[in-house]
Amino acid sequence: MISTDIAGIVWPLALLAVITIGIGAAIQATIGLGMAVLAAPILALIDPEFLPVTTIVMVLPLSIGVARRERQHIAWKDVGIALCGRLPGVVLGSLLIASTGSGVIRLLVGVSVLLAVATSITSYRVTTSPRNLVIAGLASGFSGTTAGIGGPPIAIAYQHELPATTRATLAAFFGLGSIFSFTGLAVVGEVHQRHLALCALLLPGVLIGLAVSTPVISRLPESRVRAALLVTCSFSAALLLIETVVEIL
Repeated sequence: MISTDIAGIVWPLALLAVITIGIGAAIQATIGLGMAVLAAPILALIDPEFLPVTTIVMVLPLSIGVARRERQHIAWKDVGIALCGRLPGVVLGSLLIASTGSGVIRLLVGVSVLLAVATSITSYRVTTSPRNLVIAGLASGFSGTTAGIGGPPIAIAYQHELPATTRATLAAFFGLGSIFSFTGLAVVGEVHQRHLALCALLLPGVLIGLAVSTPVISRLPESRVRAALLVTCSFSAALLLIETVVEIL
């Protein structure tokens, strides 16, 4: 009898998982972020073991693909500065979760992201100065550790840059960040053999999403990329707030 399971998941749900990660990958490879925002809630419903290890690992091949495609646009200096802020942000987030729990912190993170987006649509212009990049890296590490949405802070900092620079630099930042996160999870024993099967299941979707994004980029007006970034950041924050309130209630 032919098995209808793929990586321990019935094939219709496995197909849904691949399609979901593929759409998310296409969005992130087009505007700079979005894969985790779209895919994580659906993947968690299909199989909780998709989070966080599998989704973190999937960031790496997508980031490598985008960074390779637009390598001439990567602002490596900015990546290094932002990563300097990310590490203490991860440490701070871990300590706060251990001492206070995540509920209130996640609410604060969600509200903070929405306030940052609201500020961005005013006349105030966020720049990629070294100070802002360190703050964005710190906020990314903190919010990623405490609430699972590390993308919005660094994306908001880069919203006024050229789309190619934004995509390439965020890809480098997220790719290196995913290595740090995966290493940390492996050290504390959170990486298991089944995660390899789940990664193998999702990888084709990521690669297809990356391929689809290439022709889309040439047709997407640059003026719409910033709007798409801010909408994605707002959506992720709103979703986080809803999930947290539901859990508390």
